[in-house]
Amino acid sequence: MRTTTRYGTLRQRTLGLMPWALVLALVVAGTSGAAAAEPTAREILDELKGMAFTGSGSATIELVTINARGQERSNRLAFYRQETAYGANQLLEYLSPADVAGTKFLTVDDESGETMMWLYLPALGRERRISGSATQDNFMGTDFTFEEIGSMGSFSEDYDADRLPDEAVDGRDSYVLRLAPHAADSKYSSVQLWVWKEHMVPLRIEFYNRQGGLDKVLINEDVRPDAEGRWQPHVITMRNENTGSRTIIRVLETSSEPVPDEYFTLRYLRR
Repeated sequence: MRTTTRYGTLRQRTLGLMPWALVLALVVAGTSGAAAAEPTAREILDELKGMAFTGSGSATIELVTINARGQERSNRLAFYRQETAYGANQLLEYLSPADVAGTKFLTVDDESGETMMWLYLPALGRERRISGSATQDNFMGTDFTFEEIGSMGSFSEDYDADRLPDEAVDGRDSYVLRLAPHAADSKYSSVQLWVWKEHMVPLRIEFYNRQGGLDKVLINEDVRPDAEGRWQPHVITMRNENTGSRTIIRVLETSSEPVPDEYFTLRYLRR
């Protein structure tokens, strides 16, 4: 009788411990699962398509430059984009005003991983290849470089990334990444991104010069889904912290209709 009682007591104690062990195991497993699910800096960067446009299609945009004195100049452009196996092809064409109408800027990502750029100026009647250090020059009097306009800020191939503590941007929970360029001659020493967690859209990008000072700030606003359900900014502002100038891109309308291959050729550029 005593043995049975002792056995029963031991069994009860053993069973009493099992739920606590199970709970502990679940807590540990849950914690490990949560940690495993947290994306790395590289995974976040790879998921980003760029700082503005993604997918294939076309758009009509307004590009406004504002100098330090507040003087504005407005341009209307057509934008065409085609995703390819090697990245993307893009074409910008100025529609107005008259003194720049017909100016075109073509970028093509080729199989070698290089982004090739050409600028066509109607006054010259021929295209000019943009390469080397010229890709870091300002594009058509804006606060964007040729490279930034050509790639729309695709950082994955050219930068290493580290995660910083998460922050909120205008109430939106965001990942924060600090990027370091691969190239020693890069225009920037580092780039910092705030990426909206819910839709993986960069909301703010800071560009730091070679001396470590803040050079430019890009802000993405009016972020909403396009006709295809892709979340994209419809107002993009690049602010130059040194000159006080800024450039604003407003997306007026978009289309997901396929763009003919010929649009991304030198022959079309010369039309």
